[in-house]
Amino acid sequence: METQKNLLRLSEFELVREAELRGLAGAHGYNTTNELLQCTQNITRAEARRRITAAKDVLPGRSPSGDALPAALPETAKALAEGAISADHIAVIQRTLGGLKPDLEPHRVELESYLAAHARVFNPYELGVLARRRLAFLDPDGAAPRDTPPAQDHLSFTANGEGFDLRGWLSNESAADLNTALSPLAAPRPAEDGTPDPRTKTERDADALVDLARRSLTCGQLPVDGGERPHVNVTITLEDLESRLGAGLRDFGDGSMTGPISAEDARRLACDGEIIPIVLGGNSEPLDIGRSQRVVPRWMRRALAQRDSGCAFPGCTAAAPWCSSHHIVHWARGGITALSNLVLLCTHHHMVMHKEEWEVTITDGFPLFHPPPWIPGGPRRNQMHRIDLPMSA
Repeated sequence: METQKNLLRLSEFELVREAELRGLAGAHGYNTTNELLQCTQNITRAEARRRITAAKDVLPGRSPSGDALPAALPETAKALAEGAISADHIAVIQRTLGGLKPDLEPHRVELESYLAAHARVFNPYELGVLARRRLAFLDPDGAAPRDTPPAQDHLSFTANGEGFDLRGWLSNESAADLNTALSPLAAPRPAEDGTPDPRTKTERDADALVDLARRSLTCGQLPVDGGERPHVNVTITLEDLESRLGAGLRDFGDGSMTGPISAEDARRLACDGEIIPIVLGGNSEPLDIGRSQRVVPRWMRRALAQRDSGCAFPGCTAAAPWCSSHHIVHWARGGITALSNLVLLCTHHHMVMHKEEWEVTITDGFPLFHPPPWIPGGPRRNQMHRIDLPMSA
């Protein structure tokens, strides 16, 4: 039975590779094959990444000229073709080889062959133990231990070619401050022609750090839309606030740490904080103020951010500052600029809504997304930001 499952996994890897070669992700409105697999196969980002990297390592490749290339892990590929090892075995081998120190690189081929042979006999856990013991044999000194953890924030620049390497350490508090400031500046930005942002997350963070420094040097303060000081949003009924009973919802300005807050704590925050009132209706949805104009005004944007708290597309974790206000029924087709016709969407899912067959309605005061017929599961909501929302209507 396990042999058949392993052979089926090989077929799955072949389909993943074929999807990449054909560019199916871009053709269906997704930035990457990873996102395509997450949505269509209902799997996590980590599982999608594991399938993609496994397909790259255990299947033959092609050179730019079209010539066939051997698999990156040839012995592992042979074992998988025999149905003798599982995806978990492959993950152990990849993890072991991916963490090799530079001085152990000459042992890569030998180590891969050793692990592939033993994967036929030992389960993934046992293979991991063998891998660690083999590495200890090849490198008995191991990594130099750190006597004590750093106690003070520090950052160093080391020249490297035409640039510098940055190394350092930040406390949890300092890292949170920096991450909050970088978060809106590091949002993906597509080109004018709609081409997705090609930068990786680490590249966007680096660009954001430089952008933050340049903006500070130019004007001495961060932009209102991109880098205002972190603030706390509290959503609570006027009756609960006045009576000091009941509770509300609290979240930081970057959309993180959403959770409940007592009415008494809300009053305390209101004493020394800027008050941005958001009046709630009977079903706890923001009341529509309604104004006839195409551009969403700031006060309506605040109400929209309170309702959706971030990209409303199911499963998306993009915070509200990264999102734009999307007209469900386009303005040019008679759609009004009102909360009943608006939804927050990140750049990527804005494109998905325009290119794919997804539809969105405002049901019971909140966005409800309807997938195309070929994606199972039925209508759904995004609970990544609003923990108080039901999954479906």
